[in-house]
Amino acid sequence: MTTWDAATLQIVWQRLISVADEMAAVLLRTAFSSVVRESNDLACAVLTADGQLLVEYGRSVPVFTGTVADTATAMVAHIGVENLRPGDVLATNDPWFGNTHLPDLTAVTPVFRDGRIIAYVASICHLSDIGGASEGAFAQDLYEEGFCLPPVKLVERGVPNQPIRTILARNVRVPIQVLGDVDALVAANALGVRRLTQMLDDDPALDLAEAAEHICAATERAVRESISRIPDGRYPAEIDLDGFEEPKTIMVTVEVTGDEIVVDYTGTSPQSRFGINSASPTLGYTRYGLACLLAPDVPNNEGARRPITIRVPHGSLLNPTRAAAVSANFPAHAIPAVLSRALLGPLPERVAAAAGTPFWVIGLRGEGANGPFASLLCFNGGQGASRGQAGYPTLSTPSNVSNTPVEVIESQTPVLVESKRIVRGSGGAGRWAGGEGQEVVIRSRHDDPLDVIFLTERIDHPAPGLAGGADGAPGRLLIDGVDVADPKGRTALRPGSRILLRTPGGGGYGTSSEETTR
Repeated sequence: MTTWDAATLQIVWQRLISVADEMAAVLLRTAFSSVVRESNDLACAVLTADGQLLVEYGRSVPVFTGTVADTATAMVAHIGVENLRPGDVLATNDPWFGNTHLPDLTAVTPVFRDGRIIAYVASICHLSDIGGASEGAFAQDLYEEGFCLPPVKLVERGVPNQPIRTILARNVRVPIQVLGDVDALVAANALGVRRLTQMLDDDPALDLAEAAEHICAATERAVRESISRIPDGRYPAEIDLDGFEEPKTIMVTVEVTGDEIVVDYTGTSPQSRFGINSASPTLGYTRYGLACLLAPDVPNNEGARRPITIRVPHGSLLNPTRAAAVSANFPAHAIPAVLSRALLGPLPERVAAAAGTPFWVIGLRGEGANGPFASLLCFNGGQGASRGQAGYPTLSTPSNVSNTPVEVIESQTPVLVESKRIVRGSGGAGRWAGGEGQEVVIRSRHDDPLDVIFLTERIDHPAPGLAGGADGAPGRLLIDGVDVADPKGRTALRPGSRILLRTPGGGGYGTSSEETTR
C-alpha cells in the first residue's frame, strides 16, 4: 500500500515522465527520416489501463499528446481489448480513429502484468512519405492524400505483421525510410514496456491505477483553480487565415462558469474543398492552448481535460465531414492564438500574440542515383510576443517542430542552400516585439525537375499583434524571383532554379508608443 504524500507523488510522477522521455530518446536515435530525427516531429506517452493520458515526453509535438488518448482508445475498441496479448503493437494513421493526418503514424502497446493490462505506451511520428499526393494541401479528399491504415496489429505477440509491412512498403516512395521509422516506433514502445515493468518490479506495492488517480487529480485541481479565477462570462475572438481557395476565419467563444470552460467554435468558416481542414488537431491544439493559459507549469494529463468542453460545428474547417482532405491541417495551429485573443482581458500576463507560423514545409521528391528520395524540410516563422517577453526568432509555435539544419538538407536532397538569414525587423512592433522570420534561398542541383510541394501560411494575412501590438511581416515565396501563385501547391522545379522563402514574423504585444523591447 502506497502512502501518497507530496514527496511520493512527485517521485512516482517524475519516474513515469522519465519513461516517456526515454522512449523519445530511442525514437530520436533510431528514426530514419530527418523530420523525426532533426525536426522533432514526434511524441511519446504513457496511458492508463483505460487509455487516458498519464504522462508525456516534455518536447512532444503538442497536438499528438492532445489526441493520442482518443486514438488509443478508438484502436483498442476497434480491435477488442480481449484480443490483445503481450507483445502486440497496434497502429493506425486513420484520421477518423482520432489520428491527426495520414503522414502521422500512432503506435500503441499494451503493458501486461499478472495477465492483465495495467497501462499502454504510445509513440507517434511523422513519416517522410505516405504515398498519394502526400503533404500537399491540394488533395480534395482523403483518398488522394495517401495510404490509410485502419487499426491493425503491426506486431502480434512480438512478431512483426509481414503482410502489413509489405502493403505499406508498396504504397510509399521511400519504403526503407518509412519502415525504418515504423521500427523506431516499435522500439520506443518496447523500451517503455521494459521501463514500466522494471518500475513495478522495484516497487511491487505500487498500483499504477492508484498513481494515475492521484496524478490526474493534482493536475485537474490546478486547472480548475486557475479557471475559477477568471470572471464568469463569454469571451469571443476571431482570427483570419490565408486558406486555400479563399480566406478562412476561426471564430471562438470561451464561456467560463465557475471552474469549468466551454470552448465553442460556432461561426468558423465552412470546411475547404482542399486539404487544409482539421479534425482531431482541433481538439489537440485547443487542449494545448488552454494548458498554456491555465496551468502551464503543471505536467499535462487527463486531469487537464476534465474541466473543458469543446464544441465544434460539423462541416466546418475545424470539424469536416468524414471524407474531407486533412493533410495540411495548418488552421488548427492558429487555435492557441485565437484562444489568447479571447482571454486577453482576464489573463493578460499569460496570453501571446499570434506566431508567424508553426513552420513552413517544403517537400522535395525525385529519383536519384541511389533510388527515390522524399524529404520534408521545415522552416519556422517568428514567435508571437507576450507581456514581458519578446517573441523568439524562427521558433515553431505551437507545434514545437525544429528548423531542418542546412547540413541535413544538402545531404538528403540534391539542393544547395545558398543563403539563410534572419529577416531583421519582421516581427511586429510593440512594447514587446514579435519574433523575426527567416529567409532561405535554395537552388536545385538535380539533373531532372524536382517534385516540390509547398505548405505555407500568413502570406496574405500576417500574424496579428495583441494588446495594441503591430502585426508581423507577411511571408513570401518566390521561384526565380517570381511570386509563387499557389503557395500551398505543387510544382516542378527546373534544374538550377532557386526557391526563396521568407517566413512571417510574429505579432507584437503592447502599444507601439511604448519603447520596443527585445
